[in-house]
Amino acid sequence: MSIEDKHIDAAPLPIDTVAEDLFGLNLRGLRSIGVLWRSPKLYFDAARHVDWHDSFTPSIRLWLFFFALLSFFKFWWVGNSDGMIEAYANGFAQAELPLPVGMTYREVGREAVLLVFGLLPLFQITATFLLALTFPVWGEPTTAALRQRYLFAVIVPSLSLMPVFMTVMMFVPPQYLTLYGLGLAALTWIIDFQTGYRGAFQTAEPSGRIWRASLLSLCVVGLNIATTLTAQLLGIILTTQKYGGSFLG
Repeated sequence: MSIEDKHIDAAPLPIDTVAEDLFGLNLRGLRSIGVLWRSPKLYFDAARHVDWHDSFTPSIRLWLFFFALLSFFKFWWVGNSDGMIEAYANGFAQAELPLPVGMTYREVGREAVLLVFGLLPLFQITATFLLALTFPVWGEPTTAALRQRYLFAVIVPSLSLMPVFMTVMMFVPPQYLTLYGLGLAALTWIIDFQTGYRGAFQTAEPSGRIWRASLLSLCVVGLNIATTLTAQLLGIILTTQKYGGSFLG
């Protein structure tokens, strides 16, 4: 068959392929996110089937979409977040980090913030995939493939709200960033818990769903905190060494 014949035989493209070309997420993906919020049981039922009942977008694809979106916009969010930049700048100033002539601590703070959020995705991807493969207490026999489907489905709803939370963070004063972060962690735990309880642990009794959903959401939040702190620590160390300072004083 010639190339011309193949073009003639090609099926017409539906309108949602435009959205998929632009954003990597078509209308089926949007419906999948909506179901995860409204009735996660339906989504988790489909996750047990190879083709997702031909009705839903795979959870790992949804997660990768939001993760890529957040990674792209983080450099705009954090680069314009006066609160975060000032927090790092004040830390370097208090440590009396030596700076080149004409450079300010605010400029170093902004550089450190961008470095931290450049490192963070590497740690988060690694930690999330490890948790997906190793979390053992789903209340039913699972394969590695099914575990990763379940885990990413649990965290997609909270991840879908992160663009809003990150935008709000731009306007949070430095002295309230820690409090804001703790509130965000608590809200993430609540959203992940309700998704897990309502959808992921259907074979367990109510009490079993409660402790399993609590444990899983706690693991997710704990990993988020751990990866964030690791990225921050490494970012501060690398920035300090770049300008000839000593992290240990």
